[in-house]
Amino acid sequence: MTIRAVLLSVLLLTGCHTFNFFQNESEEEPSLPPVTIQPQNFDLQELYMTKAYETAATRAVNKMLDDTTAFYEVTPKAKIYIKDIVKDSPDLPDGLHTARRAIKEIVGKSGTYIAVTDMSDADYILQSNVSDFNYAGLPAIIFKLGINDKNDQPLKAWNVVIRQMTEDQSWQ
Repeated sequence: MTIRAVLLSVLLLTGCHTFNFFQNESEEEPSLPPVTIQPQNFDLQELYMTKAYETAATRAVNKMLDDTTAFYEVTPKAKIYIKDIVKDSPDLPDGLHTARRAIKEIVGKSGTYIAVTDMSDADYILQSNVSDFNYAGLPAIIFKLGINDKNDQPLKAWNVVIRQMTEDQSWQ
């Protein structure tokens, strides 16, 4: 790609009006219409919710790691299968991928469990779901995390509740 093409691309992408600095007097180039790039309109509520999901999942996984030392001390490097997160309410916004990513990252970096992709290989199964409710007129979520044995029978569970704050709509 020539310098001319690169500069033209940059000018077009930024929405600037272009001047043809490279035009020879004998060479006539067609003028291109100006390009306007509209900024993305992100839904702030969905952005806040993805952060809320991630925060709740992080807190729940940390509680789980604290409370399951007996599991991974008995079976060092126990294999764990992480199920997809279930939304108990269809009205909850999307964004649970951030919570699942946080769970996998924390469990993987903890050195206590080895995340596996096949449930039949697992010593433990980690399941989670999220539901919403109204707390003092403000939205709140309950993030439930449970660890099951390899037969998918419940062993322990943790609930984390976070709610939206009135001042800045953050979640705590």
